[in-house]
Amino acid sequence: MMNLSRFRKLVLVNKFLMRNLTATICLTVGVACVATVGKPAVAHISNKSSQASNGTSGASAFGDLQESAMSLAPRGERKCSDCDGLEGFLPPSEISDEIRQMVGKARGRADKNKAVAIQKARGATETGLEAKFIGAAECPEIDSEQWAIDYSHKRPTAAIHKGVDIPQPASTPIRAVAAGTVVGKFLNDNNRKGTEVVLRHTPEQTGLKYWTYSQYTHMWEMSPLAIGEAVEMGQEVGKTSNTGVMGKRIRRDALHFSILYTESPKWSNDGRIVIPKESFWMDPNAFYRLDGPYDSQSLKALPEDQKKVPVPYMKTDGSFVPTKTKRIWPYPCK
Repeated sequence: MMNLSRFRKLVLVNKFLMRNLTATICLTVGVACVATVGKPAVAHISNKSSQASNGTSGASAFGDLQESAMSLAPRGERKCSDCDGLEGFLPPSEISDEIRQMVGKARGRADKNKAVAIQKARGATETGLEAKFIGAAECPEIDSEQWAIDYSHKRPTAAIHKGVDIPQPASTPIRAVAAGTVVGKFLNDNNRKGTEVVLRHTPEQTGLKYWTYSQYTHMWEMSPLAIGEAVEMGQEVGKTSNTGVMGKRIRRDALHFSILYTESPKWSNDGRIVIPKESFWMDPNAFYRLDGPYDSQSLKALPEDQKKVPVPYMKTDGSFVPTKTKRIWPYPCK
């Protein structure tokens, strides 16, 4: 019979071998894998989702494989291999811990309390802004899950809602809110966001002075868009659903829509989240303002008659209102 000490040594040896394994895994069920030497093998999800025998997407079926492989890399060394060479991309190690916590990558209870304080300091606070669609158009609206509301009663730790929720029927197409580039695609099988896509928008693409990042979560399945692919305003980025780990209540089908902004063109992707350098949270309603301010503290201080934001949109026939807008609502309007 093996004694406990020897067993522990074998476990440690096995972990060492796993971290230094040279592996080659072929394409299977929509998952492409690459061999690495001296580093853990990392699974990469194909840009095209396939259907597994149980009816779920192949990308979803292999989410655990992707997460497990990625977790072998030491913190700060994970990254999106498909992001190398994209404009502004930095290794994750060049992003500060404060910004990591600002975008939501805290771990323990104490860290999450600190993360919420950082998030509030960097823009995740209520502003009182309200979307008013140009020409009184009928558009899908934000429901009770509004910008920066307290979520602590829904979580085991302190939390705030770093976006807005817009309910729509399952499989309704979600539209890119501006021209941009795909910089993030995540299955998020083990967190509340669910399937996610992130776009990066240059100042020229939005008409704003900032680099902005639009985040779309709870999507039906992994988007067929590839990392680095250019996207036009109004192009479909995915379909509405309710994916992600749920709490005690049943989540309705809805888009969780968020905006990050920064004066720096630099950003990173650690394989789990997009992290713009020196970034802040923006109220998604503020994204549609033609002029500043855009920071939450200044927006909160605006007079009430300036809190209603005229929001441009795409019509169901594919035209834009106004015709030369560079930013639109993530769903078409009537």
